[in-house]
Amino acid sequence: MYKEINTIVDSLEEYLVERRRDFHKYPETGWKEIRTSSIIASELKKIGFEEVLIGEEVCDLDSRMGLPSQEELDEAYDFAIANGAIEEYAKHMKDGKTGVIGILRCGDGAEVAMRFDIDALPLFEYDGEDSRAQKEGYISVNKGSMHACGHDGHATIGLGVAKTLFEIKDKLNGTIKLIFQPSEEGVRGAKSIVEKGHLDNEKYFLGSHITTD
Repeated sequence: MYKEINTIVDSLEEYLVERRRDFHKYPETGWKEIRTSSIIASELKKIGFEEVLIGEEVCDLDSRMGLPSQEELDEAYDFAIANGAIEEYAKHMKDGKTGVIGILRCGDGAEVAMRFDIDALPLFEYDGEDSRAQKEGYISVNKGSMHACGHDGHATIGLGVAKTLFEIKDKLNGTIKLIFQPSEEGVRGAKSIVEKGHLDNEKYFLGSHITTD
């Protein structure tokens, strides 16, 4: 099983690099992750996930904390649509209804949740000539927003996990819930997902954060 998983993961390198750089180029801060969420939802569907929750299915709207002003939310939607958001999904994510949950059912067994945060920080990205992102064409185009905390990597890891698990789903038991959490910064998005009931039946919950050595 481990050898098979390693083979699958190794085959995803080009996809993952491309996906991470795309998320990095179009960062969106908390409750504004419309483009990001729409692409994640689309990718999960392409992978083969039959259950992909979006919009009001993801968060309890009354439990959202730190929601931006309506003007900011409107501007975020316009940015997302102008920069490649998939409107089929994005239209359900307006007004701070971001985040995505993919569910993979593999028969009887425990329910397991894995969390991947997707929001950026309200920072200006360094764009000097020695910037790798600048030189290789994935510098932030959303001025004042930047993936400075690695959530572009987390979202990408989530899609890699989704692809890998789907490939071996016939060898798995139980239910796997992949939570692409909005508005992690400030611990704002988690509460609304919990209040929606998505963790009520989970036996195990996994979360991680990338780092450098």
